[in-house]
Amino acid sequence: MQVVGELLACGQDVDQLRKKVLIASEKSINHPEASFEACFFGPDIESELIRTETIKRDLLDIVDDEGDGGLVLQFQPILDLPSNRICGFEALCRLNSASLGRVPPLEFIPLAEETKLIIPIGLKIIRKAFRFLRNLLDLGYTDLTVSVNISAIQLLQHDFVEQLLQSSREIGVSPEHIGIELTESILATDYDEINHTISTLRQLGIHVAIDDFGTGYSSFAREQALRVDCLKIDKQFIDSLLDDQLEHAITGDIISMAHKLGHCVVAEGVEHESQRQYLKAHGCDKIQGYLVSRPLDPDAALELLSAKARMG
Repeated sequence: MQVVGELLACGQDVDQLRKKVLIASEKSINHPEASFEACFFGPDIESELIRTETIKRDLLDIVDDEGDGGLVLQFQPILDLPSNRICGFEALCRLNSASLGRVPPLEFIPLAEETKLIIPIGLKIIRKAFRFLRNLLDLGYTDLTVSVNISAIQLLQHDFVEQLLQSSREIGVSPEHIGIELTESILATDYDEINHTISTLRQLGIHVAIDDFGTGYSSFAREQALRVDCLKIDKQFIDSLLDDQLEHAITGDIISMAHKLGHCVVAEGVEHESQRQYLKAHGCDKIQGYLVSRPLDPDAALELLSAKARMG
């Protein structure tokens, strides 16, 4: 592996040069597409560093703000296939940066986890989602759930369950209306400790799901060791249902195996009616994706429910 740093210019600060060489070196080592990659510290890397530091400052602002800073939640409806009714929402966090605009979750969530800011920010996300749920209940939607994505870092905090319950009591929502979605990284963690927390959550009535099942660490062998309620099938398996040769699709087999393990199955990223028809024919329990609705701001989510109610 060869790393090419910036040439030492006359009078340039040596410490700054070392720092840039280390940055270029790390960039080269972590390059995803090649075993050998010469990397030069230049404007692109510098711009990326400035953006990263800006996002980290924005995340700190969220923690320090008595409100929620630039933290915004949207809610994507989940459709129960047999009844064709909305049965819940997944809370999806967004970051509105004053200088960068809307920052996607795939960019700021890893930074929040890296800095451990995901712990206080995650609690704010939980409380915002619970307030939306409280609003749903006040409007008479008592058969819906709201799910929140939780990282392994959050789940492994010794007071995670206590904090979750305290928030639910303060906001006035009961556990049976709450869903927890665990990212696939949880599958690389100690099963005994994770299972203890999952079992506690389920005993309280909270629904627990594995998100993006079928990618990364996911496997039925690993999943079988976790005592969860639900599997959410990753979008790539749903996209494969658009291929001409559906007889080669394994999505139906995943649904069948999950059911044999006693799990509810949610298909993510459903965008076409043909996908919905396949999933319904193969016994999938629930779907979410643009075919049902894009993620919505809270008011728009409530309007969607109202419109569905008017349609019967």
